[in-house]
Amino acid sequence: MPESIFKQISLDILKLHRDSVYSLLATSGCNCQVHEAAYVNIDGKYYIALSCEPEVGEVKTGILLIEDESRSLRLSWVGSARELDRKDSAYKRALSALSRKLGRCKDRLHTAVQPFLLELVPEKGRFSVGDEEVWISRNDLVRALYPVGYSMRQAMLQI
Repeated sequence: MPESIFKQISLDILKLHRDSVYSLLATSGCNCQVHEAAYVNIDGKYYIALSCEPEVGEVKTGILLIEDESRSLRLSWVGSARELDRKDSAYKRALSALSRKLGRCKDRLHTAVQPFLLELVPEKGRFSVGDEEVWISRNDLVRALYPVGYSMRQAMLQI
């Protein structure tokens, strides 16, 4: 993506991730194929809490983040998904981050029954503002969400 376009949209991408808590997630299985699900992004991967066990594997999964209708910000991704094992350290880290994020908005993650967590690794995305849209990569996402960390990694690679 050209740097000029990235500079125009990076703050909107960051704001969308900061302000939105729920996503629409397309999966197969679970008696339904579209879920409104809480999510968190850690290191460029999405962790999504579901109340039922999805059917995952080598299938592609889609996620959509939507800001309120007044600005019409939308970010959609297609990527590979896997269910996290509850004993996995990534599960515990993602569950903790989800609880913190939901706590900020006075919502609660129902932890009486541990949710199923999916890890979605984005592959191809589209960012829309109104009628305009641009394709973005996972690298663009990481640059927008973690600008300091990204700059430090780039500097280390040049040494």
